[in-house]
Amino acid sequence: MSPRSLCLALAVVLASSAGCDCSPSTPSGRCASSDECRPSEMCLDGRCVPRADGSVTGTDAPFVSLDAPLPTPVSLRIEPADAVLTSEDGAMVTQRFSAIVTLTDGTDRAASAPLFAIDTRTVGELDEASGELVANGAIGGTARITVTSEGLTTSTSVRVTLHRTVRVGTLPDDVVDRFATGAISDDTRTSQLVYPLDGAVMPQNVYPADLQWLRGEAGDLFRVHLEKPDASVDAYLAYDGDDHWLADTAAWRSIAQTDPDEVAHMRVDRWESATSTTISGDEVSVTFARAALTGSVYYWDIEAGRIIRIDDGTATRTNFLPTPPTGTDGHNCVGCHAVSPSGRYMAGRFGGGDNIGGVFDLTTDLTAAPAPTLWPVSTSPPSARWWFASWSPDESRVVVSYEEPQGEMRFMDPFTGAFVTVSSPAPLPTTMTHPAWSPDGRSIAYVTDIDSWGGSYSVGNIAIMPVTGLDAVGSPTTIHRGSDLAGATPGGTCDSYPSWAPDSQSLVFAHGPDGRSETGQSALYAMAADGSHVVRLDRASGGPGAIDSFQPRFSPFDQGGYFWVSFLSRRDYGNPQVGTRGRGLQQIWVAAIRKDRLRTDDDASAVAYWLPGQATSSRNIAAYWAPRACRPDGESCTVGTECCGGECRPPAGGGAPVCSPPPPDRCRAEGETCSSDGDCCPDMGLSCLGNVCVMAPG
Repeated sequence: MSPRSLCLALAVVLASSAGCDCSPSTPSGRCASSDECRPSEMCLDGRCVPRADGSVTGTDAPFVSLDAPLPTPVSLRIEPADAVLTSEDGAMVTQRFSAIVTLTDGTDRAASAPLFAIDTRTVGELDEASGELVANGAIGGTARITVTSEGLTTSTSVRVTLHRTVRVGTLPDDVVDRFATGAISDDTRTSQLVYPLDGAVMPQNVYPADLQWLRGEAGDLFRVHLEKPDASVDAYLAYDGDDHWLADTAAWRSIAQTDPDEVAHMRVDRWESATSTTISGDEVSVTFARAALTGSVYYWDIEAGRIIRIDDGTATRTNFLPTPPTGTDGHNCVGCHAVSPSGRYMAGRFGGGDNIGGVFDLTTDLTAAPAPTLWPVSTSPPSARWWFASWSPDESRVVVSYEEPQGEMRFMDPFTGAFVTVSSPAPLPTTMTHPAWSPDGRSIAYVTDIDSWGGSYSVGNIAIMPVTGLDAVGSPTTIHRGSDLAGATPGGTCDSYPSWAPDSQSLVFAHGPDGRSETGQSALYAMAADGSHVVRLDRASGGPGAIDSFQPRFSPFDQGGYFWVSFLSRRDYGNPQVGTRGRGLQQIWVAAIRKDRLRTDDDASAVAYWLPGQATSSRNIAAYWAPRACRPDGESCTVGTECCGGECRPPAGGGAPVCSPPPPDRCRAEGETCSSDGDCCPDMGLSCLGNVCVMAPG
């Protein structure tokens, strides 16, 4: 187009445009509002840019085509790019993102009908139309924001950082300032953090740790510092004689779930009253795996003679079976328990003497005196008797070590208490104990060739018996001999308590001179199911010289790249005031086991953590970790509390009540039981793991 033609065309536009002003917008192109821009422009992020719909404010002039092509979108961006938001003490901070299109003529304008998305809801919620992000203030980290508009897609990052300050008890007003001055290092005066243990691996949903330290004096102040790249916590406390801080739940969760692939660092700084000096503490490192261990732990409180339950995510001990049936010795003690794979049933034996046993349905009320069993328990004549037991995966059978003479293998119908005949090419073992049925149902591991009854022997080897069908087994094979570790630390010839990994490809077991946890010596080992790759689990056992870890038992969980083993140990937990330091009490610990290192010659274990909720005044042993006890959908019920979905009602066609999914208006909240993900409230980001609605790890 010639200059003259262009001028004529512009004249037409000017003549037909009421109020049109060909002067530039603001001299610099910047603006505070759209009133400062041309009618065809709008003010966006402080600059005048063309309107997304091409409209002109204040005119209805017709569009005049020029020979030059209209500018078209060539790129898309998000503003602000790589935003960083900071939340203090759980504040829900917001950020609105804008989508900007760059045109072929080099100009920018607002994108038309942008659609925003975020790759994870962990850090907050993003409105897809407006681009407004509301950070939840509970979990930090980095997320990816993506926008799509006019055939273009782009993304940017947003980083949410958290900081929490916690004040515990009565503190001086200037407590923060006292720790702001330069700290010194002095190993003789520092407050040593003795729990958690350095190098421990924990699941993200673990109950907050009771952080404990040594060396405090009257008048001292403490700062407990927890840190990850995108989260930090400072808790301030005054000396009260206990030297501990049970971590604030929100603060602990922010550390556990933020930056899941990063190590958390923890220390206790001491402001020494005698010298008005801040003494820095030594750091310990803790890893939080992308795992949520749900369900319940059932363990034996020796002093009480009762099985105690601790539900996941809590530190509450529940005496769910206060009055078990009476044994032949007249006592109401229950022990040597075994929980079924679904968490529905528990077998246990009563009293001493003849060791009669029974089976309980854990979904029913067991507080009656005596607690009801699936079949009547009799002391005269004695009904079914055994020492140790293990359930088949389908829960139709229990394999036991019968008490006479030193441990005879038998199979029992758990719903009748009757022993069943087993087809076998050879007689079942008669000097055995500690049976363990594999999760795939194909094998039973046990300790064989014992020289005394199953709780007190000094010679024991581990054997595997194939299961060939219902009530049918093959010939056993000894895969490990206790004498092979006679020169280890500790020595001895006693293998004990074999336990299968969830994939049925590996075993853990204990080894030492004997299997008595209150007085004996023992360490933990792992090996492949064929007896190869026998490795001492030094980190889980407490170090290469540690000799006080017993009774390992795999949990059913396969999460975060780990299997998880519970075991008992007499090692110190924490300090003398609130822990067990110096008392040598058996307590239950949990160690993560790297899946990719099992069946190799490497130590696959991590440093263990103490199972929260135990009584530190008692000896606790024999831990079983099982899904939360509840009845699945379709099973008969009498009340909703028996059901995983919380609903007990007649089916649509009528009939007796059965367990049913909850209606949409009564979805299951975090910590409640469930049958499937659909039972859990959808707007909470919950998943059904181990029959419990939990925040999905990661």
